[in-house]
Amino acid sequence: MFDPDKSYTVLVWDMPVSVWDDDADDYIRNEDGSIKLFSLSNYDYSYICEGVDIDDLHERDQGDNYDE
Repeated sequence: MFDPDKSYTVLVWDMPVSVWDDDADDYIRNEDGSIKLFSLSNYDYSYICEGVDIDDLHERDQGDNYDE
């Protein structure tokens, strides 16, 4: 998939976050029971992928559910 003659940098495209309720020992959930997801506006995620090698990546399949 990647051209071995090129150089690549791994970056964060989107990162939903969840909230853990310590007292309930569970995630904050939507009415349907799924985990409620939040976004952070103007947050610098650049450090998260430091040290990630392109060979560590796995392409997401369309329709995969990463929220559970």
